[in-house]
Amino acid sequence: MVRRLVVVGTPARQGPSSLLLAQRPSGLVAMRSSHDVVMAEKNREKRLILTDAMALLYRSHFAFPHSNNHRLTTTKGRDTTVEFGFLSTLLSLLELMPHPTHMAVVFDASGKTFRHELYQGYKGQRPPAPEEVVDAIPVVLEVLKAMNVTSVRVPGVEADDVIGTLARRAVEEENMTVAVASPDKDFFQLLRPGLILLRPPKKNQYYDASQKYSLVPYTEDDFVEEWQGLVPSQFVDVLALMGDYSDNVPGVPGIGPKMAVSLLKQFGALEEVLVRRDEATPKRAATALATDDAVAAARLSKQLVELRTDVDVPATNIDIDAALRLSVPEDGGREVWRLFRELEFASHEKRLRALWNTDSYTFM
Repeated sequence: MVRRLVVVGTPARQGPSSLLLAQRPSGLVAMRSSHDVVMAEKNREKRLILTDAMALLYRSHFAFPHSNNHRLTTTKGRDTTVEFGFLSTLLSLLELMPHPTHMAVVFDASGKTFRHELYQGYKGQRPPAPEEVVDAIPVVLEVLKAMNVTSVRVPGVEADDVIGTLARRAVEEENMTVAVASPDKDFFQLLRPGLILLRPPKKNQYYDASQKYSLVPYTEDDFVEEWQGLVPSQFVDVLALMGDYSDNVPGVPGIGPKMAVSLLKQFGALEEVLVRRDEATPKRAATALATDDAVAAARLSKQLVELRTDVDVPATNIDIDAALRLSVPEDGGREVWRLFRELEFASHEKRLRALWNTDSYTFM
């Protein structure tokens, strides 16, 4: 059985390209042929997309910098670039064929988490969020509510850990096909049968300029190919060794991505690397790992980069099937049409009306 999907778009106003869905015995697979991506599922009729809200809000903001005069504004002069880009991406996710049956948009809450307690410098180098992103959040939340799409925000817990927990539960307990929509490489560690990522394409994957901001499937097989035969569960150890500048995770000084991969191919896991560090090759790897400080930095870094998939709070203990199921809101869309018109998002209204007219959506 072959089904079709559209490419997941972002702020660029682009026409849909097709993805192919096909049955494969191995479960969930992605293959690429020109403009097509093949995603396969087996015995999974429920399809959940978990969206990393802050990452996509930032991406929408920086896709159109102020310097090039490409910001989007209403006739009253209101900058709606971030809102437009984020909602364009969201609609493209909803337009995937077969349509997702479930969705959650997960936001980071303000305040510190257990990682800040472990390491005071965690994310310490990051500047404050751009004003446009901050201002867009309440607008996006209002639109999501009007669309009847669930948003999740847990004080004291990073969005990544909420997504990790919901993703694991959905695959293991609900037998769902899960896609995590985010450019964040930390989610590599979640890849498994039944779970893929939707990520920005590499530059050499751009099909044309209009698709520069698309999201494309990234699977377990893609990871193995990119990371020279490692498996996704080893990515935590890669980050523990090389560090992660974006989150100010220290890693081991002197060890970069290539050396981290080489060490894990030699020894398999971080602890084995540390226990047998005198045997590490090349010699500069053994030298970098020789001190107690290096060992401590690696172990601390692993604690910082490993996603939790066991968050035990009401927001992650929900009935996923019931709480995250997509449906047309009770008002038939009156509130979201009002918001779209206020924002002057006529194209978004047209797309959502077309989406809700499909057989995949039912009135509550």
